[in-house]
Amino acid sequence: MSDKHINRLFEALTPHTEQKEKMFQSILIKSRNENKRRRELAPVKRWRPAILCAILIGCLTSTALAAAYMGLDEAFLKFLKPVNQEQAQYLSNGAYVINKQVENENGTLTIKQAIGDSNTTYILMDFTAPKGTVLNAEGYRFEFPHLTYDGAGRDKFWSSYEFQVLDDGNPNDNKISLVLSIGTDNSIAGKGKIFDFSVENLQAVNPLTKNFETVIPGSWGTALKLDFKDTSRLYQMDQDITLYGYKAVFKTISISPISITLKIDSNYLEEINNFTLGLRQEDGEGAYLDHFPITINYKDGTSETTNLLTGSTIKDLMTGQMTTTKSFKNLINDKEIASVVFFGKEFPIKD
Repeated sequence: MSDKHINRLFEALTPHTEQKEKMFQSILIKSRNENKRRRELAPVKRWRPAILCAILIGCLTSTALAAAYMGLDEAFLKFLKPVNQEQAQYLSNGAYVINKQVENENGTLTIKQAIGDSNTTYILMDFTAPKGTVLNAEGYRFEFPHLTYDGAGRDKFWSSYEFQVLDDGNPNDNKISLVLSIGTDNSIAGKGKIFDFSVENLQAVNPLTKNFETVIPGSWGTALKLDFKDTSRLYQMDQDITLYGYKAVFKTISISPISITLKIDSNYLEEINNFTLGLRQEDGEGAYLDHFPITINYKDGTSETTNLLTGSTIKDLMTGQMTTTKSFKNLINDKEIASVVFFGKEFPIKD
């Protein structure tokens, strides 16, 4: 779904003048029909407030529908690019509004919303620098993003972090919008957990060296909840596979519009890891290659493959368990997947 389609989606949820007039006429006609059926002649002073009340209820219902649909921030929708209106609604229903602001003398961080699935979490945030600062570099990120949850037993999880800057329509002001992508070995959605979240030092890409350098020092941190709804579906596979000549078991695959996560068990995970370290790591343009690619086959005959690393791979060499998460250029049309192909074997996906 393009930006143009997304804008139309938002417009469609807001009644226009003509639509409001039709709503009004519809309410009048309905009211008159009801009066005829009852064969009552209600005084004007008695039915006029009733009509006004009905109009108000109709408008409130329409507004509530729009608010529910717009639970997902427009910037988030443009970042995600849902494949259709149904998927946009599905994602919107799963979003969690955070709306927390952390401020110091070097800038203000506004943490807006979160959405995610079993292994990927997206957090939408804005950063506003002091007046007079222009944030127009090619790319930005925060140094040392940190997310922890310390409950009973000190609940721990593996995680990886990546920032993406969004186009906010004004590249030469003191504000930027970013999405933080967090990859985890297990879901961190919901359950009322309170996380400690912090970032340090806003960094920008140096146009000459292409390296990230600190442009605004400082730290921003707060406690927050991530009570978004897990948008993924889990499929049990339990199939024998071979990874680079070593035996393994394809345990599960979790599929959502946001990402696909595979869980693999192998007594040879250390050997597999050492083998991949000897492979070519980059594509020549700075992007990392995916050494555990997966192909999605859709019901309409099209397919997508992760040739480049667009997620995270976590290997626990002690237990022999590997979790690899993949995202694609566009959102996954998860309800239209026929099968996946992983290391030469095809696995049907049945609803």
